[in-house]
This record gives sequence, C-alpha cells and structure tokens, in this order.
Amino acid sequence: MDLHRRIALVLRKEPALVRNFAERLRSKLATARCAGSVSDSEWEWYVILTLCSPLQVIRLLEDSSERAVRLRQNSPFVSLLSTPLERDQDAE
Repeated sequence: MDLHRRIALVLRKEPALVRNFAERLRSKLATARCAGSVSDSEWEWYVILTLCSPLQVIRLLEDSSERAVRLRQNSPFVSLLSTPLERDQDAE
C-alpha cells in the first residue's frame, strides 16, 4: 500500500489529526520571518486543512488527479508514519 493511502487510513481512524496538522502549519506561518520563508505548498496545505473537512482531505490523499499528486509531493502528513524505514519502504 502506498504512503498516502496508509496516511489516509490513519486519518480515517483519527480525523482530528487533520486539525492538529492545520494548527502546526498555522504556527509555522505565524512565526515565519517573512512570507518567502514559507513555501507555496505549505500555504496551499494550510488553506486545504483549514477550509476542508477531514473527509475531503482524506479523499485528496487518495485522489489520482494532477493536483492531488502534486500536493502529495509536499505532504505535511508524512510524519504520521512511525519510522523513517517505514516511510522509505512506502516511497519505493
């Protein structure tokens, strides 16, 4: 099973994690010294995580659209998996 499908399973079990990640990004954006120190993908994920329901976020992680594929390349959810080895195995 690929990385983001596994992440989607975790989020289905614990949908409140979506809001936790939104808060992490909000904190990062609030403490950034300038807008240029935050990537476009981080801004985009922040908007998604604050405006979309957990189910919509899960569907985005499972979607095969160009936008979804692009967003998954910079997903804030990778840290949900417990070990770097587990993440590396899924990336292959």
